[in-house]
Amino acid sequence: MLPIGHLIQNEYAEQRDPRTGAKLHRLTTDPSTNHSLFFLNPSFRPPSPFTSTEVAYVTTRGGDPQICLFDFATKSARVLTDVAGLMPFSPAFDPEGKHLYYTTANGRIGRVDIDAGRQEIVATTGGGQLGECGLSRDGSFIVTASRSEGRFSLVVVDVAAGTAATIHESEMQMIHAQFHPCDDTFIEYAGHPIPRMWAIGRDGSDNRCLYENQWNEFIVHESFLGDSDEMIFAVWPYRLAARNVRTGVMRTVAEINAWHMASNRSGTLIVTDTNHPDRGLLLINPRTGRHNILCHPDASSHGSQWHHDHPATPDAWTSKPGPETDARVLSWMEMKVDTVYGPQWTHPHPAFDDSGHRVVYTSDAAGDAQVFVVEIDTAVIP
Repeated sequence: MLPIGHLIQNEYAEQRDPRTGAKLHRLTTDPSTNHSLFFLNPSFRPPSPFTSTEVAYVTTRGGDPQICLFDFATKSARVLTDVAGLMPFSPAFDPEGKHLYYTTANGRIGRVDIDAGRQEIVATTGGGQLGECGLSRDGSFIVTASRSEGRFSLVVVDVAAGTAATIHESEMQMIHAQFHPCDDTFIEYAGHPIPRMWAIGRDGSDNRCLYENQWNEFIVHESFLGDSDEMIFAVWPYRLAARNVRTGVMRTVAEINAWHMASNRSGTLIVTDTNHPDRGLLLINPRTGRHNILCHPDASSHGSQWHHDHPATPDAWTSKPGPETDARVLSWMEMKVDTVYGPQWTHPHPAFDDSGHRVVYTSDAAGDAQVFVVEIDTAVIP
C-alpha cells in the first residue's frame, strides 16, 4: 500500500466534453482502478455552500483499495488510509467533513480524521463482509448491511458509544441501507431480488415492505429526493419513478432509462447515468420530468443483467462469464468480480456536491477507471 500522507501529483487536467462542451476536471490518470464514492454518499467534502474544493476517491494503485482526498487548491491528492480489507464503495463523510467513515471485509467500521491523518476503529460486528456506510443526518448513527455465511443482517452503529447492534437478520439479501434524510429513526433498505423496497426502525422495530413490486418490475438504485419523503429509483429500463415512503403515493418522473440517480440537497434537480443506450449523464427536473444531457462519460458500464428488465435468476450467477469480462477483483462486496451487475467501477455513479454546482463521476473510457468532476452550466438545467 501507499503510505498515509503520500501525495499524488501531476494527474489533474481540465477538459471539455466534445459533444456538450461541459467543463470537466479529470482528477486521476494512473493505470489502476480509481473511482468516486458510491452515489448514495457524495465524494465532495462537506460543507461546501458555494463550491467544492476537496473530493474523496478510492484508488488501487498501491495494490489494495485506499481512500484519497483530492484538493482543487493544490491540484493534488493525499492518501488517507492504509486499512486492510477496506470495502472500496463503503466510505462516507460525516456532516461536518471532519471524518470519513468506512467498513472492512472483516466486520469493522472505522474512520479517518481527515486533517490529522489518524485512523481508528469505531465499532466491530464480530465478522462478516460489510456494505457501504449510511450516516444519519447529524452523523450520530451509521447503518450498514452485512453478509456472513449465507445470512444477511442490518447493523446500526452508535458512533459516540462505539457499539454495533444487529437490528435485523434475513436469508434475503439486504443491501444499500440508508437513513431518511430528516428522521434518524427511519431506515430504508433494498431487498434482493424482490420485493425491493423495505423500511425498518433504527431499533429494529416495524420491519415492513414498502412496495410489492413484481418480477418484471425491476426496481434498482433508490435514493431520497432531497429532504423529502419521496424516494427516486429506476424501474429498469423504462422509467424514473418516485414513491412517498409515508403515504405510498407513486408517480413517474420521466420515461427514460435512468440508472443510478441522485438529487441535489434541495431536491430540485436529479442527475443520472444511462445505459442501453448510453445517453450520457442527464440532468432531470423532478417535477416536470424534463431532462438535458450534461456530459458523456462513455464508461463501459458492464453487467449482463442490464440487458434485461428483471432481476437476475440463479442461473445468471452460475453462468460462465463472457470473453469480454474484466478479470480484476473489485466490487462493492469485494467478491469475485460481479459480471451480472457490475463491476461497479465501470459505472459512472454520478452525485452532486452540496451546492449543486458540480457532479462527480467515474469513467473507464480510456481503459482504467478514473475520477472526473463536471461543472453544471446553468444553461443545461431543465
